[in-house]
Amino acid sequence: MTIQSTLRVGLCALVIGLPMLAFAGPAVDGDGDGIPDVIDNCSTVANAGAAGCDDDKDGYGNACDGDFNNDLTSDGVDFSVPHFLTDFASGAQSINSDGNPQGTDMNCDTVIDGVDFTVPYFLTQFAAGVPGPSGLACAGMGVPCL
Repeated sequence: MTIQSTLRVGLCALVIGLPMLAFAGPAVDGDGDGIPDVIDNCSTVANAGAAGCDDDKDGYGNACDGDFNNDLTSDGVDFSVPHFLTDFASGAQSINSDGNPQGTDMNCDTVIDGVDFTVPYFLTQFAAGVPGPSGLACAGMGVPCL
């Protein structure tokens, strides 16, 4: 390819590309937590902390992750012993089989209490039946998903 044809291709790409970028607009942040949805580990509920508070490191932020045993389903097993009920009784998170906290501190305030059970936290996840949504491609694919 000659220098002249290379310049034409580059100029053409610039002429087509810049207007397309102008229509892209700002990144969407549906929950208003300052993290664009495409990289947010919990895109419907604002979750705390610079790392998005994902204690069990599965790619779903605590606020969107009622799946404490990491079987990709938020159900009665997650609510029962040894998961939510155990941590609720003690007020603190227990450690899961991966060596990470279970993620039962859904609002990331270091205490497992009734707030973690209410909407928009566990009850919302239980109704949905699945963790998420997460913008991270690795969510639910194994630990760690960072």
